[in-house]
Amino acid sequence: KLNPTWTEDRSNELSWGQLSNRPYLRSLAGRAIALKKTGKRKEAIAQAKNIIRLNPSDNQGIRKLLCTWFLEDRDTEGCTNLLRKYGTEGDNSLAYADVLLQYLRWKRDDAVDNDVRQALYVALKANPFVPDLLGTDVEKDDDENPCCSTGSLKQAKSYVTEAQKSWRKFPEAIEWITSQKYGSEKVPTEDDLVDLLKSGTKFRMLCIHTDLEGNDVKESYIRATQKKSRCVGCACDDFHWPRQLNRPHEPHSDILLHNNDFDDEFGWRKTKYTAVKEVPFWRTFLQFYEEDTANDSDDSQVELLSSVQTASQNERTIPSSLKCKECNSTAAKFCALDNDCTDFYCSESCMSNFLQESNPTYFDLQSPTLKVCARQDCSIDTVNLDDAFRVAGEHMPNLNSVDIFINQEYLIDENYNGNDRKVVLTAVTLKQFLEKIRTKLISFSVRLDDCCWEEMKQMTDRCKALLPLGTMSNLKKLTLSNFGFDDVDTLTACLSASLQALNLDDVKMGETLEWTTAQMDTLGAKLSELTSLVSLSLADSACAACTDRHLEMILPNLPSIKCLDVSGCFGRAGTPGGPGVDHHLTDRGLKVIADNCPRLLSLSVNYQRYLTTNGILALLKKCPHLVELEMAEINILPQHLAHVLKSSKKLLFLLYGNIGYGDINSQEQMTINNAVQARKGKVVVCTVTGDLLPVSLSAEHKRNYEKTKAKVERANEQDSDPMIYNRWERII
Repeated sequence: KLNPTWTEDRSNELSWGQLSNRPYLRSLAGRAIALKKTGKRKEAIAQAKNIIRLNPSDNQGIRKLLCTWFLEDRDTEGCTNLLRKYGTEGDNSLAYADVLLQYLRWKRDDAVDNDVRQALYVALKANPFVPDLLGTDVEKDDDENPCCSTGSLKQAKSYVTEAQKSWRKFPEAIEWITSQKYGSEKVPTEDDLVDLLKSGTKFRMLCIHTDLEGNDVKESYIRATQKKSRCVGCACDDFHWPRQLNRPHEPHSDILLHNNDFDDEFGWRKTKYTAVKEVPFWRTFLQFYEEDTANDSDDSQVELLSSVQTASQNERTIPSSLKCKECNSTAAKFCALDNDCTDFYCSESCMSNFLQESNPTYFDLQSPTLKVCARQDCSIDTVNLDDAFRVAGEHMPNLNSVDIFINQEYLIDENYNGNDRKVVLTAVTLKQFLEKIRTKLISFSVRLDDCCWEEMKQMTDRCKALLPLGTMSNLKKLTLSNFGFDDVDTLTACLSASLQALNLDDVKMGETLEWTTAQMDTLGAKLSELTSLVSLSLADSACAACTDRHLEMILPNLPSIKCLDVSGCFGRAGTPGGPGVDHHLTDRGLKVIADNCPRLLSLSVNYQRYLTTNGILALLKKCPHLVELEMAEINILPQHLAHVLKSSKKLLFLLYGNIGYGDINSQEQMTINNAVQARKGKVVVCTVTGDLLPVSLSAEHKRNYEKTKAKVERANEQDSDPMIYNRWERII
């Protein structure tokens, strides 16, 4: 029985989000389709328009049918209004409807031929298979699964079977599309082809191609791109980025491309320009790709400024008297790193226009910390670290710490990220800056995003510009995460004996990016000399080669250690007792930690898959002050986890990987919940995905739980404080 308020002339909307509305909306859609199939096109159009009026968000996709019906009825105005409301980008049905619409308008002199080609360009990006199917007898696949991938052949067939009646009314439109396919040449020039691949526009090309090793020879159509963010699977942990694409293409060399065809096995392939047979519609792609980039302020390839550049090539004079850009006051307080210049301001009000940028990059000249954070959502395209270091060295009298974070989009060229962001940094400037503040510097932190180690090596003379760090007698805190070193001797030479906090997470070594046992021996020997260390983190880098023996070498000489991270490599599989066990930590290593670190507050052993419950429990007995324990992907059952929670009276935070990845039944959930209750809510359990494990607590225990969460959040905040070496300082 229908709701009595759902009348034919009702004016209120029926939200698809309200489940009770959906049967009625579905029945209206079924009626519209039935009317169309029985030849009552006008009534079907009226019914479809009414559905969109009732549900403007059109979760049913009625607009796709309505566009086709408008075109069959030659109602270009109705189709134009509908497409203007919903747009066409990314929707092959609406995009190809717009092609036919613009063609009809062109023939009536309501549009120009360029409008039709631009509509075709948008449609080809949505699905390149449709043009070859128009005008042919296409039947729906006898596939029980109605789902299809965006841009796939199956999706194209689905569209053509629904829209072929409207297209067949205008055979001249199909002929026009066919005429745009090649022109006089079937393949663009080599440079133009590479430009198209870099653009990120996924187009089809017929070529002879192989895998990256030159095997598996095939001749077929593939959907190709070189832009990392447009590659299928680019967000996966095992996605491989060929480093060859970070270099300019050499004529006649291999052309690497990522096959994004869902109907084929996608992945990296390579070909030669001479092996490319066809690139359908390449002129259309090239025309509008070039128009899209014509207004860019700088459409040249991002160049990495290598350390071989001399200071005179990059030196920009920083005035001794800094004037405010807005009011010309000589009392400048802020330095702003803008795209094409470095500006100074005396107040935030004078800097108001610059502050309207997304995450603008600037720093306070009176601050003790030079902080530069180039995040992904920052709207500033050029981060000039050379200028930042020069200004800080000359005009920050209180400077004693450096804190820099660089997102990978600023360091890896446009083949990877498709924009013209860059970092300006030279080895000469960095080395001069470090030598100038040698006696003042207390904390130096440079954190890079993933995959940037090679680019940073080029900028810093293979990291040799960092060598002054090793001679700084007052340096207490050093962070060099995601760096790459050619040899371990350069790294150890950067480590000052005065260090109290050292973070070498994700540090890569040599051309293979892997640590050898000999290199770990050298690093271990150096770390054993840093007797003042309070915090040490070697996550996912040297710990790939770190063994129990290395902990025996290092920890007896670090009596003050309170925070230790020896996490292994994420995603690296292993079987306890199997091959490669010598390159992992075992319970013997936990015993070394327990025997030598009685004051330990924080321990991370994530991804050390050879550890056992007995080893963890034995450590907790000898480390009674432990408040933080991370053990992602360690094979510990929920009942054993409950034992861990109950046996450690001071534990505030526990990271447990198995919950985040696997299923947990109600009984296991209750076991852990009871353990948290037994601790009166004074412990937080977190999964490896970052989610807090839900617990049911009394009002008093909930208050304890919230207080514990606040302490954990404070510890995370303090981790980045340049003057704090133990993240739990002043919290417990």
